[in-house]
Formats: sequence, structure tokens, C-alpha cells
Amino acid sequence: MRLVQVSAAAICWGLPVLLSGPVLAEPRSAFGPWPEAGFENAEQRTLSVREIYPEGLPELPYRMDATVLFDRGTPWTPARAIGQIRRTAAIFAPCGIALRRVRLVRLRLPPGLRRLGAAGNDSDSDVPRNVVALAASLPPETDYPVAFFVGRVEAGDSLAVSYQAPESSGATAPYFDTAWIGYQAHWLPRADDRYSPLAHELAHLLCRCGHSSGTERHLLHEARNFLSADVLPEHCERFRESALVVAND
Repeated sequence: MRLVQVSAAAICWGLPVLLSGPVLAEPRSAFGPWPEAGFENAEQRTLSVREIYPEGLPELPYRMDATVLFDRGTPWTPARAIGQIRRTAAIFAPCGIALRRVRLVRLRLPPGLRRLGAAGNDSDSDVPRNVVALAASLPPETDYPVAFFVGRVEAGDSLAVSYQAPESSGATAPYFDTAWIGYQAHWLPRADDRYSPLAHELAHLLCRCGHSSGTERHLLHEARNFLSADVLPEHCERFRESALVVAND
């Protein structure tokens, strides 16, 4: 999201330091079949460093891999998905976290699965039935966290939702560590044009926390008009402690 307010993490690491040497153009990988996926017509490719970091890969002490899927039966496109990924990378950089391997998957969901919550909730988990079904269709080699870009989210006034795995728990429900972003969250005007709903939902998964209040704009603020790309120092600290983040060698 927006100018990343200088947090304790930003002071510690400073602005991302770009790798030295000339910037080399990287070939963009082509979409190929997604093996063992439980979806029809699912194709994937791994984003190049330049697609995530147009100015070059920053030297940061932590990294996170992820899988991002978009439904081509909705207004989502590769360019719009990559735009969200780039903003997310910029938002997490002041916390010392780089996005490294990001798998971009395109697929075409059946019309009935494009609106989260439209079919009601699963009786056992109380989670939308399409969330349970789609998460269970992910292949074993999927990198988590997982983000689905879908048509709409119909859970109250939410535009996006995520499902956190309980702390200190061996629970392995397939929808844990997944985020679901409706297209309306992409185009909704924001005061901070650096903000990303993808970053917001992934932040919930990394810190295992909810929203915060206060007069300071930040990524996880409970008030929509106070959402920002800035990350609070305490949230950065929790991000770095997440099992989804690892230290770079």
C-alpha cells in the first residue's frame, strides 16, 4: 500500500538494498499444466524476480513463498494479480520479508463457485462450502499461504476473507492459511493507493491476529478509511515469527 510509514523494522533494515550489478532482463515463464490439481484447466507459472520487483530483488533477511490463483471467469487478469503481488512485496519489505517463489495459477471456476458464501456454509466447519471444496482441491506441492482471486465475497460487508490456522495446534484443515479476495476489493478507491487487499489478508495469516484500531493508518486497521500500506512495528515482529516465513541463508 502506500508509503510505508517508517516503522522500527524500516529503521533497522533501511530501504531495501538492491542487489549489485547490472539489472538483467529475465524471460517470463509460460503457463504450463498444474500437476495433480483438482481443478479443470488449471495452469501455473512461477513469477520471475523482475515481475515481483521491477527494480531488482532487495536484500532482506527473511523470505516467504506463496501461491496465487485467479479465476479467469471474472475480471481478474494476470496483470491485475501481479499488480497486487508487487504491492504486497513492497509492503512487506520494510518488515525485512521478501517474496521469493510465487506461483501464479490461472483457472476457470464453475460459475457457482465464483461468489464465496453464495451456497452457504459447510455444516461441520462453518466455512463457506466453496472455500472448503476449492482448498481441498489444491495439489500437495502447493506453497502456502494461498490466495484465491475470485468474483465476489458475500460474507457480510467483507470484500476479502482469510482463514488462520490456530496457534500451537496440529489442525490441518485444507482452508487454513488461505486468503480469498473478491474483485470489488481490487477496484475500491482507497486513500492510500499503495494499499493491497492481498497484503491485508496475508498479514492476517502471518501475524495470526485480527484488526487493530487507533488514530494511525495502517495495514490491519479495523476502519476501511484508515487502511494503509504502513505496517505497525508489532505486526512486523509477528510476521517474522510466522511459520510461513523463513530466514534467508
